[in-house]
Amino acid sequence: MDDVFGDGLDQHLWIPPSLTYYGPERSGPPLTKALIFSSWSMVPDAIASILSYEAERRMGVGASGQRYFGHVRPRPIQFRQNQGRLVAMRAMHLVYPSPTLARLADPLAIFGASNETLSVEAMRKAVADRLRESVAALAERSGDTADGRDWEWAAPVVIDAMAKASSVAWVNSPDGFALLGNEEGFKEHVAELRTVTTERTFGPVPDTLIDLLVDVALGSPAVCALRALHRIAPDLAWDDHRLLKAANQIAWGFRTLFNQHDAVALLRKDDDDRYWRQVLNYGVEHNLQAVLDEYVHYLLDAEGLGAKPAVDRIAGISKAISEALAIRPSQIDVEDPTVDGKKLVINKFQMRGRFAMRLADYKDEEGGAARLSSVRDAFNSPFRPFALATTSVGQEGLDFHPYCYRLYHWNLPGNPVDLEQREGRVHRFKGHAIRLNLAHRQVDVVRGRETDHDDPWQIMFDAARAETENVSDLIPYWIYEGPVKVERRVPMLPFSREVRRLEWLKRSLTVYRLAFGQPRQEDLLEYLHSLMGTAMAADDLADLQIRLQP
Repeated sequence: MDDVFGDGLDQHLWIPPSLTYYGPERSGPPLTKALIFSSWSMVPDAIASILSYEAERRMGVGASGQRYFGHVRPRPIQFRQNQGRLVAMRAMHLVYPSPTLARLADPLAIFGASNETLSVEAMRKAVADRLRESVAALAERSGDTADGRDWEWAAPVVIDAMAKASSVAWVNSPDGFALLGNEEGFKEHVAELRTVTTERTFGPVPDTLIDLLVDVALGSPAVCALRALHRIAPDLAWDDHRLLKAANQIAWGFRTLFNQHDAVALLRKDDDDRYWRQVLNYGVEHNLQAVLDEYVHYLLDAEGLGAKPAVDRIAGISKAISEALAIRPSQIDVEDPTVDGKKLVINKFQMRGRFAMRLADYKDEEGGAARLSSVRDAFNSPFRPFALATTSVGQEGLDFHPYCYRLYHWNLPGNPVDLEQREGRVHRFKGHAIRLNLAHRQVDVVRGRETDHDDPWQIMFDAARAETENVSDLIPYWIYEGPVKVERRVPMLPFSREVRRLEWLKRSLTVYRLAFGQPRQEDLLEYLHSLMGTAMAADDLADLQIRLQP
């Protein structure tokens, strides 16, 4: 438990970005996901249920008054009507991708213009300076109405209208913004939003409005998604309707995330403020823009979209992100045996798997079926699950490297081939450890690009590739030295057989790599094992190794 939760991983809804645009410097090793292998089929379910239960406890789910097996859970972000009143107009900030805010207040541009990483408050101030002119222009729409609270939900659309952005036409179109919502009352909320695209006036602009718009610019899932998608499709205009649609699709995925019971408990634990504002603040405090920029860069390769037209790129990536966000907790069947007189009674109940999951098909809490591929895709995203437990069977060829550099062997395999197969799951192209080291060594190439909205990860990889003298692409895409290493962890019992087995496996793995591709491998392995029992130098063994690199 301490190994998984010791760094506060349970307090995060996503893995922190490898390259942060602002905020405090990281202390300690960077957070990563955990891939857990076991030869015993019961272990993955046990790990998933116990880790998920403990994560919920630490996040305050029990303290919120919810019963673990209760079926009624709060869903704070709902676009509904209550006695004719629209209750979620301010939550529209979470799903409306304002192109003007996205363009004017890009934290990457501010990061690039600074010689040092700014604090959260310094970044907020820098964004406020960039938005001040737009906020001042809102005074033109101030009327005789005394109440200025409507500015809290109307301001982004009014700013877009005054900038003559075509997102206004997208909002007004019956086939545009309103058609993308999947709730009964969403169309009514969009209809209210349309009224501000005309000459409707409001009360005086409140002094606190600029602080709200700063949080929208830095923490709104829709606005951050719009920027991230525009980086890999720069030939599309900021207000292109196809780009807005893709960003909105991602934002609806975040709505699912923030309506999960554990997320609600975490965000409401220390603050009774309005939930939509807590969501914005969480996005600001946890570098949501940097998270999405990194994830979109990974998906461009993972989904094979790099050579596709811009429209296909953003459509494919938005679909992948929204599906990763939409995964629901699994139901894990648990049997509790008790003795009743002379009878053994099996009491059955169910537990949730969300923080940790088993790599398998499963049924979610609502009775729907989820495929193994959905679990894998969610694990390969920055979002939960943060731990994935599985057996060694059938894992050849599956990748789990995008956000995981830590591998656990719950029990050791019987031969070095299986050990190699297990550890090969996280030794992959542009893995998490690779990107962390790249950000550590190449951050300076992103500096000094204040007006550049390009993909920062492509810039850093290109710079690292230009530096290496290696003619192959192994460096920097597969190997890139730095402070972060892929970790192998074996939770062994003292004096158990696995202590000796681990040493044997490590030696055997070295010899196995020497014999790779050779005829009569068993005879050669036996001979090489005998050599390792002598005083043969490691360099001599290394000279015998067959290298398959180009």
